[in-house]
Amino acid sequence: MQDIKTYLLERIRSEDIGVKPRRNLQLMRMIDTDGVEMLDFLIEDMIIFARKYIQRCFKRSKVEGETPITQASMAIGKYIVETWDPSNVNFRDHIRVGDLIIEGFVMCEYLTISVGHMKSRKPVTIHATQKWGEMEIVAGKTACISETAIPLITGLFQDNGRSVIKTWDKSKEMLFTKYVNAPFVKAIDKLQSTRYKVNEDIHKAIMENWDNFIGNEVFKGDNDKENEKLYQRQASKNREVKEIMATAAKWLHKEFYFYIDADYRGRLYYSEPFFNFQGSDMARGQLLFAEGKLFNEQASFWLAVHTACCYNQSYTVDEIPNWVTSDYRSVLEDEGLDTISVDKMTLEDRAMWTQQNIDTIIEAGEMGFFFAEAEKEISFLACCIEWYKYSIAEGDFYTHLPIPIDGANNGWQHLGAMSKDEKTGKLVGLVPVEIQNDFYVQIAKRLTERMPDWFAERDIPMKHIRKGIAKRAAMTRAYSCGQKKMAESMYSDCYQYGYTDDYNISEYDCIDLSGQIIKAIEEVCPGPLTTMKYLQKLADQEISNWLSMYGTDRGHAIEWTTPSGFPVIYECYRTRPAKVDCYGFSTPHGEIRFKHVIREKTDIPDRRGFMCGISPNFVHSMDASHMALVVANWDDDFGAVHDSFSSYATRTEDLMSLTRTKFIEMYDKENFYETIEFGKGFNGRQPTISNLEINRVKDSNYFFC
Repeated sequence: MQDIKTYLLERIRSEDIGVKPRRNLQLMRMIDTDGVEMLDFLIEDMIIFARKYIQRCFKRSKVEGETPITQASMAIGKYIVETWDPSNVNFRDHIRVGDLIIEGFVMCEYLTISVGHMKSRKPVTIHATQKWGEMEIVAGKTACISETAIPLITGLFQDNGRSVIKTWDKSKEMLFTKYVNAPFVKAIDKLQSTRYKVNEDIHKAIMENWDNFIGNEVFKGDNDKENEKLYQRQASKNREVKEIMATAAKWLHKEFYFYIDADYRGRLYYSEPFFNFQGSDMARGQLLFAEGKLFNEQASFWLAVHTACCYNQSYTVDEIPNWVTSDYRSVLEDEGLDTISVDKMTLEDRAMWTQQNIDTIIEAGEMGFFFAEAEKEISFLACCIEWYKYSIAEGDFYTHLPIPIDGANNGWQHLGAMSKDEKTGKLVGLVPVEIQNDFYVQIAKRLTERMPDWFAERDIPMKHIRKGIAKRAAMTRAYSCGQKKMAESMYSDCYQYGYTDDYNISEYDCIDLSGQIIKAIEEVCPGPLTTMKYLQKLADQEISNWLSMYGTDRGHAIEWTTPSGFPVIYECYRTRPAKVDCYGFSTPHGEIRFKHVIREKTDIPDRRGFMCGISPNFVHSMDASHMALVVANWDDDFGAVHDSFSSYATRTEDLMSLTRTKFIEMYDKENFYETIEFGKGFNGRQPTISNLEINRVKDSNYFFC
């Protein structure tokens, strides 16, 4: 990283840049004034922020290891410019300063840049090189993790300078004061008061098996472009591992707290980008609660359940062990499946799996041995280590391991509760059942009934229909995913799993399948789909109301307050293209010029956009509210991942009970639709309320488990 710092300092301080330096150099020189070595002090922080942000873009990109440069430049430049001069909100300045920082990575060959033909509509992109993945590990300072207790929230901005609600700026400081005592703020305070420590045994085991987590493959073949993409993806994955491990190493032997912030729907996120409780298995698997709880019989059961789910062994129909207590063969035959994984068994049988393998588990914990076949190999080893330490404890044993309970198809749970749809309730854990239902299999079965000839011709096993065709489609439909996007995702999944060749599945097939799967979902879950359509009609009515209320429909938002007191401000405006010239971008192969094209927001509402987005945003705001209400009323440490709640194994049953109670409080209404705040004056018909008794959730073991 020193080479990037040296390049940038020389570039900024160079005398040979003409009488009038370029705007980005002017801005950086303004920091470097008055004889104070301010730039020397800040430049390393700028580079670390840029490195982390670019890696986050690479990870989230459709093609890992590459990303459009414009978004990255704007975010990096905004961080740099506004850190030094908060009054500068000129996005053109932000982009140009961001370009300069990225230029340093390109000139030092950590990134490459692809411009394409001038008439091409493809965005200018940056790509990871092999050197990107090999970059030295420097954690740097952070405003996202604190070694000391984080003060309680008293205003919009916390002591690290970040806004509690990401999209709210200083203009909303006074408005925020009315929400300081709301449950969602108490939830953030609770999460920020949870002390963590690094699991030193896991950290050591990863470092001792470093080559298992860092790819050093040499890709060979005739297609150089494909090899290059493989290198980019591998470099991106290597970088993420190193980012996690660098931060974990910085906090070894210390206790610390995570800062939390909320998006505009009230969903809570850890501010630290990689090493956090919402991160990958490598990140979460290294985190322990700093405080321990006495290990008891309840803790033994729930640690056993968690251990089994982390490994998640699969059995064929003929391999189902004789120690199970339920008739899974009949379930598999009914669903047309030939395998069952442990996480689809009863809670008792999940715990039994651990007891059946306890000797191997304890030995793995003693040796620090990873099982590559485990679904979550790092979290599984963390469980093994916990069992080993418990087995050798001579007196009382205190457990620090967070144990999660996960919602079953959480989006459909909320939609099913709004509509009181009993069909949906039975499939997603809103009513008690002996064996947890597989929602995706039911959708897959209905799909095959709608397209019998297509599936008969290809003879696709039900488990592959579930995995490649039904799962993501059914999951995303709860958030209003349309046929076109669903078809793209379906083809991508089928291609990834090799089903496109194995079963002759084309992109046109996925378009047909997507249309039919939407109809299949409507038949299996009628209540949620009518709720989604009703929300769209209310959004349309709300936009119409703006004209009568304000005399114009411009510059307004759809607003509602969630049960946790969070004020949602949902905006969706039309955009227009705005171009920003790049005044020469230096690369190892010479200077290049290009234009950034961004979508600049107007104050004209995008009516179609509002209607498409209202359902997913409303559902996300409700699941965020559910979690906030649970956290705000919880009296112990808590790890949060949207629809996965974690605390101590000794408190799992208490957490399950509170989770059910707060969900019932949210939805035990005679008519939930009457509580929706927007769309007043709508004269159409409300969806029919079905006969699901929400109180039955309190007896469901598979609501969150």
